[in-house]
Amino acid sequence: MDQKYQRFDTHALGADGSPRCASCTMRASFGKGEAEYSRIVSKSSAALLNSLWEKKQIPEDGWPDHALELFLSWLACHDTNNRVDITTVGAGEREGRVVCSLVRKLHCNLSHGIGRSGNIGDIQPKALGSSMLACLANEFALHALQEIGVVTCKAALVVPLCTGMALSLCMGSWRKSRPMAKYVLWLRVDQKSCFKSILHAGYEPLIVDPIREGDALVTDVETVNRMLEQRGEEILCVLSTTSCFAPRSPDSLEAISGICQMHNVPHLVNNAYGLQSEECVRRLNAGRSTGRIDAFVQSLDKNFQVPVGGAVIGTFKQSAIVPIAQFYPGRASCVPSRDLVLTLLSQGRRGLMETYEKQKRMFHKMKRRLSSFANEIGECVYDVEDNLISLALTLSSIPKEKQTLFGSILFNRGVSGARVVMSTTSKTLIEGYEFMNFGSHSNEQHGGYLNIACGVGMSEGELDELFSRIATTYAKFSRQNGLFVPRSDSRVYVDSDD
Repeated sequence: MDQKYQRFDTHALGADGSPRCASCTMRASFGKGEAEYSRIVSKSSAALLNSLWEKKQIPEDGWPDHALELFLSWLACHDTNNRVDITTVGAGEREGRVVCSLVRKLHCNLSHGIGRSGNIGDIQPKALGSSMLACLANEFALHALQEIGVVTCKAALVVPLCTGMALSLCMGSWRKSRPMAKYVLWLRVDQKSCFKSILHAGYEPLIVDPIREGDALVTDVETVNRMLEQRGEEILCVLSTTSCFAPRSPDSLEAISGICQMHNVPHLVNNAYGLQSEECVRRLNAGRSTGRIDAFVQSLDKNFQVPVGGAVIGTFKQSAIVPIAQFYPGRASCVPSRDLVLTLLSQGRRGLMETYEKQKRMFHKMKRRLSSFANEIGECVYDVEDNLISLALTLSSIPKEKQTLFGSILFNRGVSGARVVMSTTSKTLIEGYEFMNFGSHSNEQHGGYLNIACGVGMSEGELDELFSRIATTYAKFSRQNGLFVPRSDSRVYVDSDD
């Protein structure tokens, strides 16, 4: 036998001449140094998780995926059905049983949900891990709101409801405090879920249309004041809006808040995707300092880039969030809370703020490029300085009857989110209420326009491709319909600041 193989065979034998297993050889190789290193790693992992739980704040820098998985496993082990030290016998009607293994994996073994039957904010004893997750979600949401700029926010509640239902939850929670109320004073914004949230809460809307100020549609403050003077006791709250499609501006929260305080009427703000707008955040702070904002609601998916399904309700008083949380009936899904916590852990505070800073830069680039394109085709961009998310391009060169066709072609060519708003005298019926010119936020007639928006998460590549597709689509559409054709149908509209 070859000498080197003979030496190998001898080394692989035990003291009695029997073969030594590989695991025994490996175990013998582990000494005090390796044991100490293992202890340090275990200790650091525990310290990471314990520190997170103690501080309950978004870490400065994001965590890697394996740390997120460790975090989820750590939480899941706190739920009684996942304990490793004892086999729990479930003798109730809801014991975290999940029959499909794929569903169990999708939910990371967190199947109990959050809250208890009477209050979404209560701790569930047999679902301590899920309760910890809900607590972290609320604390992270509050930390995020404050870091983004709503510095005087005192409480935040993450609910597994989209924006409209979260607004409805707030309104319903105020019913006892205003027993004479039958109406909600709604500042018109042509978005159905906001309007329907009033009806779902059991109230009738009193609709206040915006008024024209230059190109922008702004709050009719005088009408709001007059209606509160006349019917204050009958009004549950004023429902205003910040984020919206141009040419509508964010509502004048400062003025509305002052009027609401003067008439002692609650003020609810639909801040759906307003966190990414410095102006919307500024108006929230201004409204808080000059009057009253009882609650403000924002979407999780639009502001934090998570799947649809959740919202954050913020209040400027710690006590104000309690009746809202207590009004929620039953337990709730922990999925929106889980997604928010994982996302903010992955980004870290630094990453979160970078995405918001990037949105600001991208919006200004989008506005410059759209203005350049508008000039090229003989159109204009509505001047709505306070709207830092949505833009509106006039479509006066396209016949009214063909404007929606242009929007459909854009969608078919992969431009999602853009929408064409055609002026019309027809009425849209929503739950028995008629709206003239729905989609335009006003009964006023106009020449039609195209809305595009720069939401958080939009990339440079998307922006380039957006204007490439808009330009080529418009040029082809114009040629086919005998309209004005721009000088170049392939130019990507950039400016010197890009």
